[in-house]
Formats: sequence, C-alpha cells, structure tokens
Amino acid sequence: AALLTRRFAMSPFPTRALFPAFLLAVATTVAAEPLYDQDNGPISGIYNFVDSTEGATLLAKGRFGWSMSSITSSHAATDRRGDELIVLDGETTRAEFRLRYAPTARLELGLELPYVWHSEGHLDSLIDGWHDVFGLPGGSREIRATDILEYRYEDVTGERLNFIESTSGIGDLRLSAGWRLDNDPEHRRALRFAATLPTGNAGELNGVDAVTLGIGYAGDIGNATADGRLSLFYRLHATWIGEPALLPDTYNEWVGHLAGGFGYAATDWLELRAQVLARTATHDSDLIVLGEPSVTLSFGGNIRLGDRYTLSLSVGEDIKVESSPDVSFQLALRYRPPSD
Repeated sequence: AALLTRRFAMSPFPTRALFPAFLLAVATTVAAEPLYDQDNGPISGIYNFVDSTEGATLLAKGRFGWSMSSITSSHAATDRRGDELIVLDGETTRAEFRLRYAPTARLELGLELPYVWHSEGHLDSLIDGWHDVFGLPGGSREIRATDILEYRYEDVTGERLNFIESTSGIGDLRLSAGWRLDNDPEHRRALRFAATLPTGNAGELNGVDAVTLGIGYAGDIGNATADGRLSLFYRLHATWIGEPALLPDTYNEWVGHLAGGFGYAATDWLELRAQVLARTATHDSDLIVLGEPSVTLSFGGNIRLGDRYTLSLSVGEDIKVESSPDVSFQLALRYRPPSD
C-alpha cells in the first residue's frame, strides 16, 4: 500500500491533482456506480471507446453532474506474426473531464474531453513486483528494458508507426446521450448514444482524425440481494469508426463491447467492485493486440465523500495477455446531485 501511495504521488499531474482527495477519503463517511475502465492502449485508445460508467442510472431532470478521472496504463507487448511486427513499450496517462445534464426526465446529455500523455513512464518496477506477488505472466517485460518508450508497427509495406518521443495533447471530444427506458429503481435500463469529434491529433496518438458513432444498451440492477448490499450491471455497445489516419487500410469499421460486473456495499461509505470488459478486434491483423478481442478485469472500489461526491480507485489487468494495456491504475472524483 505504501508503494502504491508513493507511485500515485509521483505520477503525472492529473493523478497528483486528485491525490489529496484520496487522502481525505479515509476520514469521511456509496453510490452503486461502475468503475472507469477506458481502453487506454496506444493504438486502440485513440478511438475514445465507451466505458462501463455509461450506464442506465441517469440524472434527474434539470440536474448537472461531473467527474474528473485519471488513468495511467503501462504497455508491454512484443509480437511478430508473418509480415507483421508490433512493439508497444511505454506508458499512457489519460486525464478526462466529463459533464452531464438532464434536460428532461428521460434524456441525459454529456460531453467529455480527454488530455493524453505518452511517455517512458515509471511503473515498470512496480508492475514487475505486482506480477511476482500474484504469479501473473510478465510477457515481454521479461526481455525488455524498463522505463522506455517505443511504439512500433511494421508490415509487408514497411514501417507504419515509429513513436519514441514523449508527447501530450488534447484528445477527441466525445458527446454522449442516455435515454431512460423505464423508471424501475431495482432494474434501470437505458439506450446509450455517442459521437466522437476529431479534436485530437493522430500523429501524436491522441486522436483518430475521423468521426466515430456509438449505440448501446445498459442495465443497472440494484438490491440484488435481500440486504440490498449487492448491485449488478451489464452493457452492450457497438461503435462505428470513420476512416482513421492511423492504419486506415486494416481497421475494422465496427467494434463491439460487452461488459458486466458487481458492487458490494461493505459499509455505508465503501463499495467494493469487480467487473470485466471485452472488446472485439480493432484491426484485420494476425497480431494479438490488433487482431484479437481484448478482455480486461478491473477491481477496486467507491468511497463516498458526503452525499454528493464519490472517489473511485481501481486497477485494471489484461486477463487476455497483450490484448490490452498490461496494467492500468485509475483514480476518479465524481459529483452527482441528490435525486429528487
């Protein structure tokens, strides 16, 4: 725990900015909300895909809500198959601000704007220890130097990506909407919609340089047990991608997401959560990280800070090795006004 605390304190600005709230949380007195589990890969992350927090529990009419989140992911993938070679070795930090508003009793609108850093990072030693303690496979970490930045892709046509210098910039702006299908407090359901606009820069791996559109179905189940402590959720989404600037000849036009998980209210201020998110392949490729589905396990918890604020902390692990970021650490602060 002390080591994780030191790593959060040393991490890039967005995580450090939320760190004081983490320290205050242990002294406070939980909303059943899924953890943030964005796809934060160097290539797949540019699409700004949906995550599990876009659910069926919408704001009440006339209410605003917002959140600030920071996710830092460590990448360690080296794969050669046929004429293709990919090396993903580095660290990506994504800070995001989200704003939501409900103009009617059934409609919720939202926008989110990310800021993305790619760097050599400082998490390799921590993650090596994490893998050793839990007996997890190290993959290419066992043969690569620590704390370097190299994102490289080659195919039969030659080198398509060679990214070795740290960079940062604004990502693509994402607009979202939720439409409430019913008012059952025990099993909420909603349709989800999204559109991503090309405000980022594909050359710096923080944007697509194209429009993406999304549609989905979300369900949130409260009071799944008699004592009301267990909550469940499920998500089904599809994203259409316009022609991207990066690898436009191999990308998949449609990408699907399936997610589910549970939360357990351990106390009146602490909710423990575990969830799984699966994504279909982003490219037509023989490589695992591009051409195969990804599966990520996230676990952590929500800490209630009064009746309006929630602090979320989580860790994500690629349980399908090298299909997504090796390990991700996430911290988020959410504001949700009391329900009417």
